[in-house]
Amino acid sequence: MKKIVTLFLAVMMIIAAFSALADWPERAIELIVPANPGGDTDANARALAAALTEEMGWDVIVTNMNGGAGAVAFEDVLANPDPGYRFVFYHSGACITQIMGMYEGYTVIDDFKLAGMPVLDYSNAFVINAQNTKFSDVASMVEYMKANPNDVTFATETGSFTHLHVLAFEQASGVKFNIVDAGTAAQKTTELLGQRLDVIGTQAGLVRDYLDTTDPTQKFICLGILADERLAARPDIPTMKEQGYDVVFSKFFYLAAPNATDDAIVTAMNEGLQKAIENATFKAYCENAYVNPSYMTPEDTEKYYSEQYDLYLSYLGDYAE
Repeated sequence: MKKIVTLFLAVMMIIAAFSALADWPERAIELIVPANPGGDTDANARALAAALTEEMGWDVIVTNMNGGAGAVAFEDVLANPDPGYRFVFYHSGACITQIMGMYEGYTVIDDFKLAGMPVLDYSNAFVINAQNTKFSDVASMVEYMKANPNDVTFATETGSFTHLHVLAFEQASGVKFNIVDAGTAAQKTTELLGQRLDVIGTQAGLVRDYLDTTDPTQKFICLGILADERLAARPDIPTMKEQGYDVVFSKFFYLAAPNATDDAIVTAMNEGLQKAIENATFKAYCENAYVNPSYMTPEDTEKYYSEQYDLYLSYLGDYAE
């Protein structure tokens, strides 16, 4: 009798799963982006939304909801989950924000289901204005910093992904920056153009026009990327690792669904992501932005997220709350 009941329950669960998917999606799926328009997170989300629409026939829209380093968006989705129709599209910065105690009463890994990780960005970079008279490469920068402690300004956003990068480089090199909170990626780029700061942490793809320009007043130099190997799209940019500083990070982008979302829908979204990353337009976008299309199952996504969280914690233990 027990076996019959168990079998019956298993069949009912399968039926329930198919029922959840029968009419999904019946309306637009919303990707909540915890960032302002114009940055890499927003651009990646919009490229992915277009690919999902083209490949799956779904109506996928992007809603920007900046604030609190992701907290505003995550809290809004937890308070108004609309399961199956609201997903947060964010990046690895959430690990840092959580470590620093800015997410109260929830964690991404415990209170959300990660549906997949469609984009990996290995173009995290240190960039300077070509008119910088203090140094022109990593070796001369470190030499200058040893002779002039705390003189070199590094622009980041406190608690952001680039904040982690600068701390990791300081640990690897033994030098100290004068770390300045300069706001968003766009704001940091503006400050560097005006030569009001020495070095910015950013993604190489975001400043590619400044790297390639022939206008000396607009020219940037990429000191190095924080990756294991050079970018296929930019083999001219060296890695920090090959220059003697083993500082390697990937900026990973994922879809997070509130726990109220049915597992069958999370699986269906993951299958949609698998098709979307093969979309020709999406691939072209990724190549131009120096990012990599990526496929991971929900299980692999959660494992990768947890591993990266532990890595970040090893650098940010003093900031943990």
